[in-house]
Amino acid sequence: MKAFIRTLLTLTLAAAVGCGGSSATPATIAFVYAVGQGSNNIFNFKQISDGELQSSSVFATATLPRPVAMTLHPSRNFLYVANLTSNAVSGFSVDHTSGVLSPVGTAIPPISLSPAAQPIALGINSGGQFLFVLTQGAPTAIPAVPPGISILNIDARGLLTAAGSAATGANPQSMVVSPNSGTLYVSSGSPTATTISGFAIASNGALTPIGGDFTGPAATNIAGMTIDSKGQFLYAADSGNNTVLCFSIAAGGALTPVAGSPFAAGTQPVSVAVDSNNAFLYTANKGSNDISAFTVKAGVLTAVNGSPFPATTSGATTPAQPIFLTVDPTNQFVYIGDSGTSNIFAYAISITDGSLVAVTNAPFGGVGASSIIITK
Repeated sequence: MKAFIRTLLTLTLAAAVGCGGSSATPATIAFVYAVGQGSNNIFNFKQISDGELQSSSVFATATLPRPVAMTLHPSRNFLYVANLTSNAVSGFSVDHTSGVLSPVGTAIPPISLSPAAQPIALGINSGGQFLFVLTQGAPTAIPAVPPGISILNIDARGLLTAAGSAATGANPQSMVVSPNSGTLYVSSGSPTATTISGFAIASNGALTPIGGDFTGPAATNIAGMTIDSKGQFLYAADSGNNTVLCFSIAAGGALTPVAGSPFAAGTQPVSVAVDSNNAFLYTANKGSNDISAFTVKAGVLTAVNGSPFPATTSGATTPAQPIFLTVDPTNQFVYIGDSGTSNIFAYAISITDGSLVAVTNAPFGGVGASSIIITK
């Protein structure tokens, strides 16, 4: 807690005096929101032009206990948070001038899911009408609460109403929704038999299994997934086998492994992200405390020269444990949530080969972010 307070004071001072003591005000290129361990808040930052993070005018926005995941509406006007121990989803409107978050519908509380639902991941369809909430359930509760997907309607004000549900396999771990087609995918199962299941999204939000589920080889444990901006390829971080699984997505949503898949990553990759140009892919490797970088061509990965890149800073005494990463909308920077040092690491991306160089004054924030959203 003392370390967090020191970091907060440092960020506040930096915001007041400017970067490096210069009288010039660095340009804000986006707003960054993070949730993480040990605080029931969304932490708000400004991303400035050199990739540094500075505290926003409102540094923390309260949400319900144990926020674990976030998603941004396609309009970029609403942000939603999954609150694990509250069994609820909180919604916020985004002020694109100040970056301030305001609860959606001030007189309406966050929408509650069934008791012990335990939401762990969120996704929104490309049209922005439906929010999908992946829940772990509580199989040992009396009565038992099964895992599944809660389906919520999103109205023009960003308010949520229940619209249905769908069953998943046991022990769901991650979910990803296609950015431009009516499909979503869920990984579930034990670490020795993890499966990726696809669902078609109907016009009313209902989910229908696509069929042809993919079950990985022995020890497969799919901890995180992403889909490229064209909706052509799905990438999955297999923390059990230290690899990235790559699939082409057919018109109906079926998955086919690409040639050469899986591709070797660092130890225990738990999160994967691809830039919006579909040129580079990165994984956060919790076990080896680093970030793997790849060039991408037709879904095939080639390791970048110098990969993996260490998630550490000069003089650091606490080992890093990267648990989440994302590429910013400009495709210039990668941000990594780290549970080991409770900070956000930042790296500049080389436009020529995808290699990474640490951003000046990184790491930032005092937040071991399990989810990071960046929006202009």
